[in-house]
Amino acid sequence: MALRVALTGATGFSGQFILPQILGAGHEVVALARKPLALSGKCKNVIAGDLTDEAALAKLVDGAEVVVHAAGATSAKSRAEFFETNVEGTKRLFRAARAAKVRRFVFVSSLAAREPNLSAYAASKAEAEKFLLPHDDEDCDVLVLRPPAIYGPGDKATLPLFKMLQARVAVLPGRKTSRFSLLHVSDFAKVVCDSVDATAHAIFELDDQTLGYSWADLAAANAALTGKPQRVLHLPRGAAHAVAGVAETFARLRGVSGMTTREKMAEIYHDDWVAHGWLWPIAKPVKLKEGLAQTLGWYREHGWLPPQPQPTRSAS
Repeated sequence: MALRVALTGATGFSGQFILPQILGAGHEVVALARKPLALSGKCKNVIAGDLTDEAALAKLVDGAEVVVHAAGATSAKSRAEFFETNVEGTKRLFRAARAAKVRRFVFVSSLAAREPNLSAYAASKAEAEKFLLPHDDEDCDVLVLRPPAIYGPGDKATLPLFKMLQARVAVLPGRKTSRFSLLHVSDFAKVVCDSVDATAHAIFELDDQTLGYSWADLAAANAALTGKPQRVLHLPRGAAHAVAGVAETFARLRGVSGMTTREKMAEIYHDDWVAHGWLWPIAKPVKLKEGLAQTLGWYREHGWLPPQPQPTRSAS
């Protein structure tokens, strides 16, 4: 049955995959965007505004049956900025949805919410969940999706990692013993689309059904495609912390929010980011080698990575 879906985060990396998935399923989408022109030709119904604009949020949810809240801050200059966007913004949107009698609220959280003491980002996602879950009742289903690291064509967040893997000797952050779930962005978009008219609520964690990878698994998948890396070294946590501190200083001097922070290193050096508990089922998920091939191919096609060297042919 076609539903009217209010969507935030449509212009983000994941949102660019989520929006066409929901539209392709036959639903009507009303999207929130700071710059509506960014969705020109992609979505007919766009509301100009952001999560601080209560009037825009009221327009967004008016007549909607489902809200998909995929917007959020993954980097910020301060803890207060993370909480303003990820907590207060979520509260404003949910209250608007409640007033409009929206029957279903889907919140894109993060596996990081399991460990709120590691970072302000993790704490903000956990606090947003803490606010939403008590409101899961007969008037409005609240579904919390906790994705792991999402990767795929066009993703800038994982690009530095994939660049490191193209070296003969890859120097990576994280512990050798660490394990983590991964999810291709196309599968994440499918999950979000399926959640629109599903009946499931409460918290579900997401995974490509492999139930975790190690850094060695990631390096081996890349080596099978490219021949590199031939060796992996892990940066000691103290060294990574120091590098992140320098990066934070430069970001602060430039007045921007960076992704390389000491708190991000605390997340990376956490041993267990494997999805567990209630796992959302995904039919025929994109596995790592296939997803990595797609992602590296896109990076090279768009000049984000150098072209793959062609094997030399012998004179014979």
